[in-house]
Amino acid sequence: MNIIPRFRKNLKNGLFNMNKKYTTPSATPPNPPTTNPSVTAPFNSNIKLPLTNTRKIMCVWAKRYPSLKDVPDHVTPEVWSKVRSIVRIKVANYTMFFIVVGCIIMVVTGKRARDRGETIMQRNLDWHQKYSEGKEDIKNIGVFGK
Repeated sequence: MNIIPRFRKNLKNGLFNMNKKYTTPSATPPNPPTTNPSVTAPFNSNIKLPLTNTRKIMCVWAKRYPSLKDVPDHVTPEVWSKVRSIVRIKVANYTMFFIVVGCIIMVVTGKRARDRGETIMQRNLDWHQKYSEGKEDIKNIGVFGK
């Protein structure tokens, strides 16, 4: 990545100017923002989004509706955005839970294998010993044996 062109651009635009005097903004801005009546809100309540069966299940799982029978065929973007956010959070939480449980299970099974004497080094030595004996069926096995 080439840093020099960005540095030159920032230097030219005055971003690295140490002599510039910075002031705090006044209580009232000199030019208040004008409101445009033609600009709409991010969500327009008149719009209705159609729901598939999967999306209806997601609405019930997010506890937005009590059952699948109560879910309408079309919902507003506000409702769907809220449902998606809740489902995203739930999926992330369940994923973290299952990862932690999986790590605990791997640690427990690894310690049990260690107590039985099953180590990677022992497995490697056994494989080399069987391979050097010259049995044809042993030469076709993989690294972890049959």
